[in-house]
Amino acid sequence: MSILLAAAAFTLSQVMSAPFVDHLTASPNGTVLVWKMYERGQYNLYTNAGGTVHRVTPYTADDGLDIDDVSVLPSNDAVIYARGGVSDNGQDGNINPLSILPPPVRTVYIAPLSGGSPVAVGEGLKGSVSPKSDTVAWIYNGNLMTAPLHKDGATYAVGKGTQLAIRGQVQELAWSPDGSRIAFTNARGDHAYVVIYTPASPAQNKYVYASPDFSFDTSPVWSPDGKRVAFIRTPGNRSNESIYLKPPREPWSIWVADASTGSATKIWEAHRGMGAQFWPSETSAQQLLWVGQGADVAFLWEGDGWQHIYAVPSSGGTANRLTTGGFEVETFVRSFDGSSVYYATNEGAIDWRHIWQVGLDGRPHQITGDPPFNQWSPTPMTQNRLAYIKASYNVPPTVILGDQALTANLVPSDFPANDLVQPKLVTFKAPDGLTIHGQLFVPRAAGKHAGIIFDHGGPVRQMLAGFHYMDAYTFLYESNQYLTSEGFEVLSINYRSGIMYGNTFRNPPKCCWWGSSEYQDVVAGAHFLQQQPGVDPKRIGIYGLSYGGLLTALGLARNSDIFKAGADIAGVHNWAFDIDVGYGKRTGTPQQRKVAYDASPVASLDKWTSPVLISQGDDDRNVPFAEGVDLATRLRDKGVHVETLVFPNETHENQVWADLVRRYNAVADFFVRMLK
Repeated sequence: MSILLAAAAFTLSQVMSAPFVDHLTASPNGTVLVWKMYERGQYNLYTNAGGTVHRVTPYTADDGLDIDDVSVLPSNDAVIYARGGVSDNGQDGNINPLSILPPPVRTVYIAPLSGGSPVAVGEGLKGSVSPKSDTVAWIYNGNLMTAPLHKDGATYAVGKGTQLAIRGQVQELAWSPDGSRIAFTNARGDHAYVVIYTPASPAQNKYVYASPDFSFDTSPVWSPDGKRVAFIRTPGNRSNESIYLKPPREPWSIWVADASTGSATKIWEAHRGMGAQFWPSETSAQQLLWVGQGADVAFLWEGDGWQHIYAVPSSGGTANRLTTGGFEVETFVRSFDGSSVYYATNEGAIDWRHIWQVGLDGRPHQITGDPPFNQWSPTPMTQNRLAYIKASYNVPPTVILGDQALTANLVPSDFPANDLVQPKLVTFKAPDGLTIHGQLFVPRAAGKHAGIIFDHGGPVRQMLAGFHYMDAYTFLYESNQYLTSEGFEVLSINYRSGIMYGNTFRNPPKCCWWGSSEYQDVVAGAHFLQQQPGVDPKRIGIYGLSYGGLLTALGLARNSDIFKAGADIAGVHNWAFDIDVGYGKRTGTPQQRKVAYDASPVASLDKWTSPVLISQGDDDRNVPFAEGVDLATRLRDKGVHVETLVFPNETHENQVWADLVRRYNAVADFFVRMLK
């Protein structure tokens, strides 16, 4: 049977030229927007200040140096941000994927919204300016730094920095509304405190701990009047703490501290059982919101098995559920006047993302919903205006304000919008009866096509039938579109252990290092793909990044009879080894380690016969590069066809656009050669 591989209608570079927009933020007075834009590897900030969309920052190199921690100054005329490998490397040294000499330093900057040269605040990240605009705070090497700030003409000048002498690592800075104090998380390994610091002067510096306990206290947020700080408390670590263990734990709780004394009171506690473990919203800027002028604290909780919005009186009491149903709230934010909450959710459309609003009366109403578009990042403005980001299957992420598409004219003219296919939302059954969702990309050309299974990373992610709100998943979506244009039929699988389908879906029995139960969804997806009328069932490939790389390697190791080729990008191959590296020591009982090993690709290498492309950057700070070294060596020893693509000094997902294009071009070329 012949396999049809049509000539691609566009190049990978063209489809990956789509600008990616995120970090949408409003000025404190709600009149101006700022956002980050990634354009062919150039990370910059843009704004609509002055009534015209223009670039704020001056960066023109594809050097992989990201921008993060973006906020507009209280004066509404400048923006503070960090530049470097901010989101990918935590407290480690800065990344340098282009081997620049001297190596670039991760730095906090302030740039005027009107344009001009940014002013360096200091080495570090998490820069934040006091509401009085007289002090700037940031984190350097885990330490809290503060420095005086004053305006010098059209720009800002930064004075000499002062370091707070405190044990542990400083995280999550939050200025009080009057700018006199800073609340932050003070991480100390097996426990963490919330600290309230008054940087009045070097002679008067003082701080208090918010009712310190044997626990992890995080996510401090100030009340509107600046007199109280709400925070989240979760259990501390056991002496035998291990990722293999799932012991019963004390439920998480919400506390409110007096900002002057630090004395805190528990205002709410989760019940035992469902929702007892705190599940943080990865994409929300805050985990707690003061609403109703400080009368209530809003939060997300899985108490009924779905992530919903609740509100509890700040004095304590019973929490009122504001959203209800078989859907999840992913991110939420206060309205500009504080009376309600906007949220991004799959309410009413489980495979989509739209924006809703709810007040303390618990009566939600939908704000956006325009299939085939998704909307996310609700950003309240003055005069009841709402900004957000919108995208579809052929419209890249776009900043929307009212009826204006602020970034639409920044899409390159050669972006192939009219050549992209609209993925079909599909479902199929796993062997144990669980319903699995996915997106099916069908080529426009008729005939029999080779098929490809795509597995996302995470695993706590949900792929959409269009451009994604996370950059790495938008790049993978673009890769899927390019493979489809090359004549492959691609099935993207939202396998169990992913988000937005409820707690029991995200926490299935025997998944991950406890038995890889999610792998059955991959096999079920392959069988579904084989049954499609346009697919040759004998020519099925598989690929993915990170956790998707793990599932790719599992597929090739366990089922080379199904998967005839695979591209494993930065995947885990031995759970026991990966867990040891993550904990910095050997953990788990012999039985636990055996289960983890048996759940890994390396346990089934004797059945691996299909060719594989293995790719990874060797400054990967998510998955040890040693995982790739070990797998490539073992497979070569047994005579399996192995191709490799290694990026010295690159990160887990690749920061440099040229490297991204090279990687996904290599994946497409590999599948064309192996599955033709």
